[in-house]
Amino acid sequence: MKITRKSHRGLVLMAMLAVVALAPLGTDAQEPVSAAQTEHQYNDDIHSFILKRLRQTTLQREKKMNKQIQQMLVNLPNAEKLYDETFVRITTQVVEDTTEEGSPEINFVYNISYNCHHFEGTEDDYPSGAYLWSTSNSCRAICNLTKSMIESELSDIFTAGRTTTITITSTTDAAEIQHIDYKGEFGDLRYMPAVFNDENVRISVDQKDGITTNAQLAYLRARSVQSFLDEQVGVLKRSQNEYRFVTRCFDMTGPHYRRSSLQIVVHGAFDAAARSLEAALLNDEYVDFNIPHIEENINSKTYALIIADEEYTAPLPNCDFATNDGDVLHQYFVHTLGIPTRHVKVLHNAGRQEIYNEGIHWLKDIIKAQSGDVHIIIYYAGHGVSNQKWAPYLMPSGVDVSKIRAFRSKTGTLPEDIVLKGGDAEKILSQCISFDTLTGWFNRVEALSYTFIIDASFDGIQRSGKPFFTIKKESKRYRTPRVRSDIVVFMAADGDKTAYSFIDQHHGFFTYYILKELKYTRGEITFQDLFNNVTKNQAYESSLQGKLQEPSMIIGGKLGENWGTRTFINN
Repeated sequence: MKITRKSHRGLVLMAMLAVVALAPLGTDAQEPVSAAQTEHQYNDDIHSFILKRLRQTTLQREKKMNKQIQQMLVNLPNAEKLYDETFVRITTQVVEDTTEEGSPEINFVYNISYNCHHFEGTEDDYPSGAYLWSTSNSCRAICNLTKSMIESELSDIFTAGRTTTITITSTTDAAEIQHIDYKGEFGDLRYMPAVFNDENVRISVDQKDGITTNAQLAYLRARSVQSFLDEQVGVLKRSQNEYRFVTRCFDMTGPHYRRSSLQIVVHGAFDAAARSLEAALLNDEYVDFNIPHIEENINSKTYALIIADEEYTAPLPNCDFATNDGDVLHQYFVHTLGIPTRHVKVLHNAGRQEIYNEGIHWLKDIIKAQSGDVHIIIYYAGHGVSNQKWAPYLMPSGVDVSKIRAFRSKTGTLPEDIVLKGGDAEKILSQCISFDTLTGWFNRVEALSYTFIIDASFDGIQRSGKPFFTIKKESKRYRTPRVRSDIVVFMAADGDKTAYSFIDQHHGFFTYYILKELKYTRGEITFQDLFNNVTKNQAYESSLQGKLQEPSMIIGGKLGENWGTRTFINN
């Protein structure tokens, strides 16, 4: 899809200035770029960003849905439980297409299917000769899960008046059919269009003659799924639905050749969002777009470790947008602060051991090799928790909560207002990294400067604002941690306050406003000005959204007032 800008001189000038701003300083003179070329490049950049942003949003939904369905499957009644080796998976896509009239559209695509390994005596697929969705544990699961996801997680996409294309794929094995009774659940069917073994066909079935071919059996399996969707998924009743049936007969026999899967395409689902994003981009509202570049590698004494922990094991929720926080900050470190690419390491979804072995140990070796003549930056985005005395702990990905009794619930999701104590608390904390430990790893390692940036909550509330869990406190008061005398720590919020996400921007609030300052100052800003500006702007915007958040600082005593004159660019 080609997303174009309104064409007038002011916007063309903006585009030209934007391209100039992106060009690295100190490069040789190039052939002049025409306004038309600039306009074309700017449109392409906007188009790419919009698709990337829509796909990020969709991926967030996909991760959330898959985490939910795994918990829902665990809690199925015994008669409906799937075998342990049966895996259901939802995948989603953002797809550009054109309407029948030739107009561009951006569609949402939902797929749900399953895979399983069969053992003698176990069967989640259709019994031989059965066609109703309810006769297959696996088909019943994907039908009910689809209903739940559409009505809870996707209702804003399936809005009234939408047009959908629903493709139901159903298969049979090669077992010969003599006669199977058809009870007429879908009426007498005459010359119904379908695809069978990759060929367009017409299928007829009636109660008198029953089912005599695999083509008929596969078609009825698909029609049964349609019947479920039409009758039981209320949200689909407000859209215009076109059904397509893709059927197949395998040349082998066995239950794993008797299956159904489902794809739903919502046409134009993201058209309005794309227009809104385009308008915001033209107003330069996104820190992920138009990232400024300075001369490469000028910040050669700086080394940075970025830890972005977004994905956590169920029932723990994911930390929304932590991956994007880390990825975009990486671009700013390299392009806007001029830190050499090899000097920045990004760890995604890292566990405690990986953080130390691949991150901290890497930095300590560099500091030793450079005899301390280096500046160190460590950034963390992810979940946090505080211990019995309010001391903050970073919670790495991969924390095992399977043996935490308080997390066991009938719903299988994280119960609200969990308070851990005793052995449960110790099991969690032993897998986390205390803030004291993080800074203490460098206690005897001298460097020119240490800067920590922590975007995490420690008060028992997630970035989303929903409850997380807490550890029973022995004291009622939070006290700011102490750090070594030459360390500066930027904190998203005090340890007894919440650090939220800025949903529209796909970042933590704190990270977004740091990036915004780096963008508009091209990195040339003191720590004092950075903190003051972030505090002012973040507090204002977060309060408008009903979730006031104010950052905090932890400053080593040796620095005194000198911390405020520090910068991220150290030539």
